[in-house]
Amino acid sequence: MQENQLTFGVHDPTIIEHDGRYFLYSTDTRQPETSGVPIRMSRDLVDWAFIGQALPGVPKEAKEWSNALGLWAPEIIHYGDEYRMYYSTSTFGSTKSYIGLATAKTPIGPFKDQGLVVKTSSELCHHNAIDANVVTDKEGSQWLLYGSFFGGLYILPLDKKTGKPSETGFGRRVAMRPQSVDTAIEGGFIYYNPDTDYYYLFCSYDSLNDTYNIRVARSRHIDGPYIDCKGYAMDDFTHHPDEIGMKVLGSYQFSGEKVVLAPGHNSIFKRSDNQLFMVHHARRKAFSDEFFLNVRKLTWLSNGWPVVSPCLYEEDCEQKSLELAGDWKVIRFDKYSHLQESTTETIKKNDYQKTDDNEFKWQGNLVKTWLEMVDGNTEQVLSGMTTEGYGIIARKI
Repeated sequence: MQENQLTFGVHDPTIIEHDGRYFLYSTDTRQPETSGVPIRMSRDLVDWAFIGQALPGVPKEAKEWSNALGLWAPEIIHYGDEYRMYYSTSTFGSTKSYIGLATAKTPIGPFKDQGLVVKTSSELCHHNAIDANVVTDKEGSQWLLYGSFFGGLYILPLDKKTGKPSETGFGRRVAMRPQSVDTAIEGGFIYYNPDTDYYYLFCSYDSLNDTYNIRVARSRHIDGPYIDCKGYAMDDFTHHPDEIGMKVLGSYQFSGEKVVLAPGHNSIFKRSDNQLFMVHHARRKAFSDEFFLNVRKLTWLSNGWPVVSPCLYEEDCEQKSLELAGDWKVIRFDKYSHLQESTTETIKKNDYQKTDDNEFKWQGNLVKTWLEMVDGNTEQVLSGMTTEGYGIIARKI
Protein backbone atom coordinates (compact mmCIF):
# COMPACT_ATOMS: atom_id res chain seq x y z
CA MET A 1 0.00 0.00 0.00
CA GLN A 2 1.20 3.51 -0.74
CA GLU A 3 1.92 5.54 2.38
CA ASN A 4 2.27 9.24 2.91
CA GLN A 5 5.10 10.00 5.34
CA LEU A 6 3.25 13.13 6.47
CA THR A 7 0.47 10.98 7.95
CA PHE A 8 2.88 9.08 10.20
CA GLY A 9 2.30 10.15 13.79
CA VAL A 10 -1.44 10.66 13.24
CA HIS A 11 -3.42 9.29 16.20
CA ASP A 12 -7.16 9.65 16.98
CA PRO A 13 -7.94 11.41 13.68
CA THR A 14 -10.96 13.36 12.49
CA ILE A 15 -11.55 15.15 9.16
CA ILE A 16 -13.76 18.01 8.00
CA GLU A 17 -14.24 19.49 4.52
CA HIS A 18 -14.19 23.19 3.69
CA ASP A 19 -14.05 25.00 0.36
CA GLY A 20 -12.76 22.01 -1.61
CA ARG A 21 -10.11 21.11 0.93
CA TYR A 22 -9.92 18.59 3.74
CA PHE A 23 -8.57 19.35 7.21
CA LEU A 24 -7.25 16.64 9.51
CA TYR A 25 -7.00 17.03 13.30
CA SER A 26 -5.41 14.53 15.66
CA THR A 27 -3.78 13.96 19.04
CA ASP A 28 -0.57 15.86 19.74
CA THR A 29 1.94 13.01 19.38
CA ARG A 30 4.92 15.34 18.79
CA GLN A 31 5.14 14.01 15.22
CA PRO A 32 5.88 16.71 14.10
CA GLU A 33 6.81 18.73 17.18
CA THR A 34 3.78 20.73 18.29
CA SER A 35 2.28 22.03 21.51
CA GLY A 36 -1.37 22.12 20.44
CA VAL A 37 -3.58 20.09 18.08
CA PRO A 38 -1.74 19.38 14.79
CA ILE A 39 -3.62 20.38 11.62
CA ARG A 40 -2.97 18.85 8.20
CA MET A 41 -4.58 19.80 4.88
CA SER A 42 -5.30 17.82 1.70
CA ARG A 43 -7.14 18.25 -1.59
CA ASP A 44 -7.65 14.53 -2.25
CA LEU A 45 -7.74 12.70 1.14
CA VAL A 46 -4.43 11.06 0.19
CA ASP A 47 -1.62 13.62 0.13
CA TRP A 48 -1.50 15.66 3.33
CA ALA A 49 0.58 18.66 4.36
CA PHE A 50 1.16 19.80 7.93
CA ILE A 51 -0.02 23.41 8.10
CA GLY A 52 0.07 24.32 11.80
CA GLN A 53 -1.62 23.76 15.11
CA ALA A 54 -4.79 24.72 16.92
CA LEU A 55 -4.08 26.40 20.26
CA PRO A 56 -0.54 27.23 21.47
CA GLY A 57 -0.62 24.46 24.09
CA VAL A 58 -2.80 23.11 26.89
CA PRO A 59 -5.14 25.91 28.06
CA LYS A 60 -4.50 27.11 31.62
CA GLU A 61 -7.69 25.83 33.27
CA ALA A 62 -7.41 22.42 31.58
CA LYS A 63 -3.75 22.07 32.57
CA GLU A 64 -4.41 23.02 36.17
CA TRP A 65 -7.10 20.35 36.44
CA SER A 66 -5.51 17.48 34.51
CA ASN A 67 -1.75 18.22 34.63
CA ALA A 68 -1.72 17.24 30.93
CA LEU A 69 1.34 17.78 28.76
CA GLY A 70 -0.56 17.79 25.45
CA LEU A 71 -3.98 17.79 23.82
CA TRP A 72 -5.69 14.52 22.92
CA ALA A 73 -8.36 13.29 20.54
CA PRO A 74 -9.83 16.51 19.11
CA GLU A 75 -13.32 16.70 17.65
CA ILE A 76 -14.26 19.53 15.30
CA ILE A 77 -17.63 20.61 13.90
CA HIS A 78 -18.89 23.57 11.90
CA TYR A 79 -21.91 25.21 13.48
CA GLY A 80 -23.35 28.59 12.54
CA ASP A 81 -20.50 30.93 11.69
CA GLU A 82 -17.81 29.17 13.72
CA TYR A 83 -15.73 26.02 14.00
CA ARG A 84 -15.94 24.31 17.37
CA MET A 85 -13.06 22.13 18.45
CA TYR A 86 -13.49 19.91 21.49
CA TYR A 87 -10.16 18.87 22.98
CA SER A 88 -9.27 16.40 25.74
CA THR A 89 -6.61 16.65 28.43
CA SER A 90 -5.52 13.95 30.85
CA THR A 91 -2.61 11.71 31.80
CA PHE A 92 -2.40 7.96 31.14
CA GLY A 93 -4.20 5.86 33.71
CA SER A 94 -5.98 8.82 35.33
CA THR A 95 -9.63 9.87 35.37
CA LYS A 96 -8.70 13.42 36.34
CA SER A 97 -9.58 14.56 32.86
CA TYR A 98 -11.05 17.57 31.10
CA ILE A 99 -12.86 18.21 27.83
CA GLY A 100 -12.73 21.81 26.73
CA LEU A 101 -14.04 23.84 23.80
CA ALA A 102 -12.16 26.20 21.49
CA THR A 103 -13.70 28.18 18.61
CA ALA A 104 -12.50 29.82 15.42
CA LYS A 105 -13.90 31.45 12.29
CA THR A 106 -11.86 29.23 9.96
CA PRO A 107 -10.73 25.58 10.10
CA ILE A 108 -7.14 26.66 10.73
CA GLY A 109 -7.91 29.23 13.41
CA PRO A 110 -6.90 31.18 15.28
CA PHE A 111 -8.76 29.20 17.95
CA LYS A 112 -9.91 30.84 21.17
CA ASP A 113 -10.38 28.72 24.27
CA GLN A 114 -13.94 28.81 25.62
CA GLY A 115 -13.24 26.73 28.71
CA LEU A 116 -14.80 23.72 30.33
CA VAL A 117 -17.32 21.34 28.78
CA VAL A 118 -17.07 18.44 31.24
CA LYS A 119 -14.44 17.22 33.69
CA THR A 120 -14.01 14.08 35.78
CA SER A 121 -11.95 12.72 38.66
CA SER A 122 -12.16 9.77 41.04
CA GLU A 123 -13.82 12.06 43.58
CA LEU A 124 -16.51 13.21 41.12
CA CYS A 125 -17.47 10.02 39.27
CA HIS A 126 -16.28 6.63 38.02
CA HIS A 127 -15.75 7.42 34.33
CA ASN A 128 -13.34 9.51 32.24
CA ALA A 129 -13.84 12.77 30.31
CA ILE A 130 -11.80 12.28 27.13
CA ASP A 131 -12.51 11.31 23.49
CA ALA A 132 -15.25 13.81 22.62
CA ASN A 133 -17.65 13.27 19.72
CA VAL A 134 -20.44 15.73 18.93
CA VAL A 135 -23.54 14.15 17.38
CA THR A 136 -26.56 15.85 15.85
CA ASP A 137 -29.69 13.72 16.17
CA LYS A 138 -32.46 13.52 13.57
CA GLU A 139 -34.43 16.27 15.35
CA GLY A 140 -31.44 18.61 15.14
CA SER A 141 -30.37 18.47 18.79
CA GLN A 142 -26.70 18.08 19.65
CA TRP A 143 -25.12 15.58 22.05
CA LEU A 144 -21.66 14.94 23.42
CA LEU A 145 -20.45 11.34 23.41
CA TYR A 146 -17.34 10.83 25.54
CA GLY A 147 -15.47 8.41 27.79
CA SER A 148 -12.56 5.98 27.89
CA PHE A 149 -11.92 2.80 29.90
CA PHE A 150 -12.94 3.03 33.58
CA GLY A 151 -16.70 3.67 33.63
CA GLY A 152 -17.43 3.38 29.91
CA LEU A 153 -18.93 5.76 27.32
CA TYR A 154 -21.46 8.46 28.22
CA ILE A 155 -23.72 10.77 26.23
CA LEU A 156 -24.73 14.25 27.37
CA PRO A 157 -27.10 16.76 25.71
CA LEU A 158 -25.58 20.03 24.49
CA ASP A 159 -26.89 23.57 24.12
CA LYS A 160 -26.36 24.38 20.44
CA LYS A 161 -25.97 28.09 21.17
CA THR A 162 -23.01 27.59 23.50
CA GLY A 163 -21.71 24.16 22.51
CA LYS A 164 -21.73 23.22 26.19
CA PRO A 165 -23.94 20.87 28.25
CA SER A 166 -27.60 21.82 28.52
CA GLU A 167 -28.01 20.00 31.82
CA THR A 168 -25.95 19.34 34.94
CA GLY A 169 -24.33 16.01 35.60
CA PHE A 170 -22.50 13.59 33.35
CA GLY A 171 -25.26 12.26 31.11
CA ARG A 172 -26.22 8.65 30.46
CA ARG A 173 -23.94 5.64 30.03
CA VAL A 174 -24.34 3.89 26.66
CA ALA A 175 -21.50 1.34 26.69
CA MET A 176 -19.22 -0.35 29.21
CA ARG A 177 -16.96 -3.40 29.52
CA PRO A 178 -16.15 -5.45 32.65
CA GLN A 179 -13.03 -5.50 34.81
CA SER A 180 -12.06 -8.87 33.35
CA VAL A 181 -10.90 -7.03 30.21
CA ASP A 182 -9.68 -3.93 32.08
CA THR A 183 -12.90 -2.10 31.08
CA ALA A 184 -11.15 -1.53 27.73
CA ILE A 185 -13.47 0.59 25.58
CA GLU A 186 -12.90 4.09 24.18
CA GLY A 187 -12.89 6.29 21.09
CA GLY A 188 -16.67 6.34 20.63
CA PHE A 189 -18.31 7.87 17.56
CA ILE A 190 -22.03 7.92 16.69
CA TYR A 191 -23.29 8.18 13.10
CA TYR A 192 -26.97 8.46 12.17
CA ASN A 193 -27.98 6.69 8.94
CA PRO A 194 -31.25 8.18 7.64
CA ASP A 195 -31.74 5.23 5.26
CA THR A 196 -31.95 2.73 8.11
CA ASP A 197 -33.15 5.18 10.78
CA TYR A 198 -30.55 3.85 13.21
CA TYR A 199 -27.83 5.52 15.24
CA TYR A 200 -24.60 3.54 14.96
CA LEU A 201 -22.16 3.56 17.86
CA PHE A 202 -18.60 2.81 16.75
CA CYS A 203 -15.97 2.28 19.43
CA SER A 204 -12.56 0.71 20.02
CA TYR A 205 -11.90 -2.31 22.24
CA ASP A 206 -8.71 -3.38 24.02
CA SER A 207 -5.23 -1.80 24.05
CA LEU A 208 -4.28 0.94 21.59
CA ASN A 209 -0.70 -0.41 21.67
CA ASP A 210 -1.35 -3.82 20.11
CA THR A 211 -4.89 -5.24 20.26
CA TYR A 212 -7.18 -2.35 19.28
CA ASN A 213 -10.18 -3.29 17.15
CA ILE A 214 -13.30 -1.43 16.00
CA ARG A 215 -16.81 -2.56 16.98
CA VAL A 216 -20.28 -1.25 16.19
CA ALA A 217 -23.80 -1.51 17.57
CA ARG A 218 -26.97 0.45 16.80
CA SER A 219 -30.05 2.01 18.37
CA ARG A 220 -33.28 3.72 17.34
CA HIS A 221 -32.51 6.36 20.00
CA ILE A 222 -29.38 8.44 20.25
CA ASP A 223 -28.98 7.71 23.96
CA GLY A 224 -29.41 3.96 23.50
CA PRO A 225 -29.68 1.17 24.25
CA TYR A 226 -27.12 0.16 21.60
CA ILE A 227 -27.53 -3.44 20.42
CA ASP A 228 -25.18 -5.43 18.20
CA CYS A 229 -26.07 -7.78 15.32
CA LYS A 230 -26.32 -10.74 17.75
CA GLY A 231 -28.79 -8.91 19.96
CA TYR A 232 -26.28 -8.12 22.74
CA ALA A 233 -26.28 -4.70 24.39
CA MET A 234 -23.05 -2.71 24.56
CA ASP A 235 -23.21 -2.79 28.36
CA ASP A 236 -23.96 -6.54 28.52
CA PHE A 237 -22.01 -8.31 31.27
CA THR A 238 -23.69 -11.73 30.88
CA HIS A 239 -21.82 -12.83 27.72
CA HIS A 240 -18.08 -13.01 27.07
CA PRO A 241 -16.89 -9.39 26.69
CA ASP A 242 -15.19 -10.14 23.35
CA GLU A 243 -18.51 -11.31 21.88
CA ILE A 244 -20.16 -7.90 22.27
CA GLY A 245 -20.34 -5.63 19.21
CA MET A 246 -19.99 -6.37 15.51
CA LYS A 247 -16.23 -6.37 14.87
CA VAL A 248 -15.81 -4.24 11.76
CA LEU A 249 -12.03 -4.18 11.65
CA GLY A 250 -9.12 -5.68 13.58
CA SER A 251 -5.42 -6.39 13.05
CA TYR A 252 -4.74 -8.13 9.76
CA GLN A 253 -2.12 -8.94 7.15
CA PHE A 254 -2.63 -9.83 3.51
CA SER A 255 -0.09 -12.41 2.33
CA GLY A 256 3.21 -10.81 1.34
CA GLU A 257 2.21 -7.32 2.54
CA LYS A 258 2.78 -5.10 5.56
CA VAL A 259 0.79 -5.71 8.72
CA VAL A 260 -2.03 -3.37 9.74
CA LEU A 261 -1.94 -3.58 13.52
CA ALA A 262 -4.35 -2.29 16.14
CA PRO A 263 -6.73 -0.20 13.99
CA GLY A 264 -8.89 2.03 16.13
CA HIS A 265 -10.20 5.33 17.47
CA ASN A 266 -12.26 5.95 14.37
CA SER A 267 -14.39 8.82 13.20
CA ILE A 268 -16.83 8.81 10.26
CA PHE A 269 -16.38 11.48 7.59
CA LYS A 270 -19.12 12.29 5.07
CA ARG A 271 -17.75 13.95 1.96
CA SER A 272 -19.78 16.59 0.09
CA ASP A 273 -20.75 13.97 -2.52
CA ASN A 274 -22.19 11.82 0.32
CA GLN A 275 -19.43 9.20 0.13
CA LEU A 276 -18.69 7.93 3.65
CA PHE A 277 -15.23 7.17 5.01
CA MET A 278 -14.00 5.56 8.19
CA VAL A 279 -11.00 7.53 9.46
CA HIS A 280 -8.76 5.88 12.07
CA HIS A 281 -5.17 5.14 12.96
CA ALA A 282 -3.24 1.87 12.91
CA ARG A 283 0.27 0.69 13.79
CA ARG A 284 3.04 -1.18 12.03
CA LYS A 285 4.62 -2.40 15.26
CA ALA A 286 3.14 -3.06 18.71
CA PHE A 287 4.03 -0.69 21.57
CA SER A 288 5.68 1.78 19.22
CA ASP A 289 5.14 5.22 17.76
CA GLU A 290 4.82 3.71 14.27
CA PHE A 291 1.18 4.71 13.81
CA PHE A 292 -0.33 6.29 10.74
CA LEU A 293 -3.56 7.58 9.20
CA ASN A 294 -6.07 5.18 7.61
CA VAL A 295 -8.90 6.49 5.39
CA ARG A 296 -11.24 3.76 4.09
CA LYS A 297 -14.53 3.80 2.22
CA LEU A 298 -17.52 2.83 4.34
CA THR A 299 -20.70 1.34 2.91
CA TRP A 300 -23.78 -0.53 4.12
CA LEU A 301 -25.03 -4.06 3.64
CA SER A 302 -28.70 -4.65 2.85
CA ASN A 303 -29.16 -5.92 6.42
CA GLY A 304 -28.33 -2.44 7.71
CA TRP A 305 -24.81 -3.06 9.06
CA PRO A 306 -21.71 -1.09 7.98
CA VAL A 307 -18.59 -2.50 6.37
CA VAL A 308 -15.29 -0.86 5.41
CA SER A 309 -12.86 -1.32 2.56
CA PRO A 310 -9.87 -3.63 3.00
CA CYS A 311 -7.78 -0.92 1.29
CA LEU A 312 -6.65 2.55 2.20
CA TYR A 313 -8.30 5.14 -0.01
CA GLU A 314 -6.26 6.33 -3.01
CA GLU A 315 -8.82 7.71 -5.47
CA ASP A 316 -12.33 7.06 -6.74
CA CYS A 317 -12.87 4.26 -9.26
CA GLU A 318 -15.56 3.86 -11.87
CA GLN A 319 -18.05 1.46 -10.31
CA LYS A 320 -19.80 -1.20 -12.35
CA SER A 321 -21.70 -4.45 -11.91
CA LEU A 322 -19.31 -7.08 -10.58
CA GLU A 323 -19.37 -10.81 -9.95
CA LEU A 324 -17.85 -12.81 -7.12
CA ALA A 325 -16.36 -15.80 -8.96
CA GLY A 326 -12.57 -16.05 -8.83
CA ASP A 327 -9.62 -16.40 -6.47
CA TRP A 328 -9.50 -14.16 -3.40
CA LYS A 329 -7.25 -13.30 -0.48
CA VAL A 330 -9.74 -13.50 2.40
CA ILE A 331 -9.57 -12.32 6.01
CA ARG A 332 -12.32 -13.28 8.47
CA PHE A 333 -12.33 -11.49 11.78
CA ASP A 334 -13.55 -13.24 14.92
CA LYS A 335 -14.31 -12.10 18.46
CA TYR A 336 -10.68 -12.11 19.55
CA SER A 337 -8.11 -9.35 19.11
CA HIS A 338 -5.32 -11.41 17.56
CA LEU A 339 -3.75 -10.75 14.14
CA GLN A 340 -5.69 -12.31 11.26
CA GLU A 341 -3.73 -13.47 8.20
CA SER A 342 -5.28 -13.96 4.77
CA THR A 343 -6.13 -17.31 3.23
CA THR A 344 -6.51 -17.95 -0.50
CA GLU A 345 -10.00 -19.11 -1.46
CA THR A 346 -11.66 -19.86 -4.79
CA ILE A 347 -15.27 -18.77 -5.18
CA LYS A 348 -17.21 -20.62 -7.87
CA LYS A 349 -20.33 -19.36 -9.63
CA ASN A 350 -22.60 -21.83 -7.86
CA ASP A 351 -21.19 -20.82 -4.43
CA TYR A 352 -23.18 -17.59 -4.10
CA GLN A 353 -26.44 -15.81 -4.86
CA LYS A 354 -26.91 -12.14 -5.70
CA THR A 355 -28.99 -10.30 -3.10
CA ASP A 356 -28.64 -6.62 -4.03
CA ASP A 357 -26.54 -4.22 -6.10
CA ASN A 358 -23.06 -5.81 -6.05
CA GLU A 359 -24.07 -7.73 -2.91
CA PHE A 360 -24.02 -11.50 -2.50
CA LYS A 361 -24.79 -14.30 -0.06
CA TRP A 362 -21.71 -16.54 0.04
CA GLN A 363 -21.35 -19.48 2.45
CA GLY A 364 -23.85 -17.76 4.69
CA ASN A 365 -21.77 -14.55 4.68
CA LEU A 366 -23.31 -11.34 3.35
CA VAL A 367 -20.68 -9.51 1.28
CA LYS A 368 -20.52 -6.48 -0.99
CA THR A 369 -17.94 -6.03 -3.76
CA TRP A 370 -16.62 -2.96 -5.57
CA LEU A 371 -13.48 -1.56 -7.25
CA GLU A 372 -10.67 0.18 -5.36
CA MET A 373 -7.30 1.61 -6.32
CA VAL A 374 -4.42 -0.29 -4.71
CA ASP A 375 -0.90 1.03 -5.32
CA GLY A 376 -2.20 2.80 -8.40
CA ASN A 377 -3.91 -0.27 -9.88
CA THR A 378 -7.61 -1.15 -9.96
CA GLU A 379 -8.57 -4.15 -7.82
CA GLN A 380 -11.85 -5.80 -6.98
CA VAL A 381 -12.42 -5.94 -3.23
CA LEU A 382 -15.16 -7.14 -0.94
CA SER A 383 -16.28 -6.50 2.61
CA GLY A 384 -19.06 -8.12 4.56
CA MET A 385 -20.25 -9.86 7.66
CA THR A 386 -19.65 -13.50 8.58
CA THR A 387 -22.37 -15.85 9.77
CA GLU A 388 -21.06 -15.30 13.32
CA GLY A 389 -21.58 -11.54 13.01
CA TYR A 390 -18.00 -10.36 12.51
CA GLY A 391 -16.35 -8.50 9.65
CA ILE A 392 -14.86 -10.07 6.55
CA ILE A 393 -12.57 -8.35 4.03
CA ALA A 394 -10.98 -9.68 0.84
CA ARG A 395 -9.12 -8.72 -2.34
CA LYS A 396 -9.37 -10.51 -5.65
CA ILE A 397 -6.16 -12.08 -6.91
